[in-house]
Amino acid sequence: MYNQQALQLTFEHARTYFPSLGNSYNGRPVLFFDNSAGAQVSQFVIDRVTDYYIHRNAQKGTIFARTAEMQQTIVDARQLAADLVGATDHTEIAFGQNATNFFHLFAHHLGRDLQAGDHIIITEADHEANVNPWMELAERGIHVHLWNVDAQGDLDFTHYEKLLELEPKIVAAGWASNATGTIHDMQRITEMAHAAGALVVADGVQAASHMAMDVKTAGVDFAAFSTYKIFGPHMGFGYVNRDRLERLEGWRIQKELEKDSYFFEVGSQNHEGIEGFIGSMEYLAQVTRDAEGHGLSLEETQLATTRSSRRNIAGAMHFAHLYEQQLTDHFLAKLAEVEGVVLYGKTAEQSKERLPVFSFNIEGIATDTLGRALNDAGVEARTGNYLAIRLMKRLAAPFGGSALRISLVHYNTIEEIDRFFGILSHVLPIIRRKA
Repeated sequence: MYNQQALQLTFEHARTYFPSLGNSYNGRPVLFFDNSAGAQVSQFVIDRVTDYYIHRNAQKGTIFARTAEMQQTIVDARQLAADLVGATDHTEIAFGQNATNFFHLFAHHLGRDLQAGDHIIITEADHEANVNPWMELAERGIHVHLWNVDAQGDLDFTHYEKLLELEPKIVAAGWASNATGTIHDMQRITEMAHAAGALVVADGVQAASHMAMDVKTAGVDFAAFSTYKIFGPHMGFGYVNRDRLERLEGWRIQKELEKDSYFFEVGSQNHEGIEGFIGSMEYLAQVTRDAEGHGLSLEETQLATTRSSRRNIAGAMHFAHLYEQQLTDHFLAKLAEVEGVVLYGKTAEQSKERLPVFSFNIEGIATDTLGRALNDAGVEARTGNYLAIRLMKRLAAPFGGSALRISLVHYNTIEEIDRFFGILSHVLPIIRRKA
């Protein structure tokens, strides 16, 4: 059992690394509650980007010393990304524009070897980023099947079993829902897919900002992540499991991956963003040092025996996940006191199966009306379907497929949650009087 006070001290201190958390709106402190869309960045990131522009702003393909230093920096950054998600090494990582871009690249390269009549599985729970690229292949006669969710928004594994009887070539699924915060059993998804002969393309975007990722244990073949959700700049990276290239036997992409995954890096890269990403990993390593300084330990985790860089980076996310459980439990307890609330996803009794991402509506109040009122009070909370279009259409049909989403990360606090519910209790009567 981890010391709850030590976790709180660690992440209260983590807030001091983020200059933007001190911002105000109309004289009120801003509540940064839209972190599923993108997180704030620490001073480590800001300093790294600034230093790049002063000392290493160079292009590839020259004999200049700055170019050589910049090119090595990119390799170092790939290794840090590998440490973050548990890849073997930097050759399994490629940088790019964002996760969405990688899903399009994966669909393009894998799609070259698909034939009319082949089958692909996508899920009803996913963000469109890992849906649309595969649906576009249906124009060539490839069958794209939707894996359904149940009434709570959980993936229906009985339905999955039936779909796998079609012997699909690819299964595209998310590690966690950006709408409900539900954590999906990616290892189970992958094991079942591989048994049916399918490759797995995982969306790790939402999960990576909340927990220690392990792509090897999960066994996924391809995955994509967005660094701006992981406290870094606006870019992303892709992962390819080069340890199991035999699963790509017969696919043209196999030969291209024999050396590394860099061919996914199309054109010039965002060098300053890559530097900023290094800063975000330096921040996570600092959080691990802070946590250990407060008496927390990784000794009883799998991270205790891994390489030091992965331990230091992923360790922060391990501690963050534990701390965020406190935020989740407190938020759900407060939300249960709100009259007429309709929560989507896991309940308080299932809180360990979810992230601190909460989508809900309040009976009799339009979602956008509530969102605007909260925004005017300094609460940054998103409304809509968050591009989890099919999921929200099913869960929030009485509200037009729209909901208010509060998405927290480890720099948020219990006090901020209490402030939010104080604001909510103030604006609700005003909205109801106007209705």
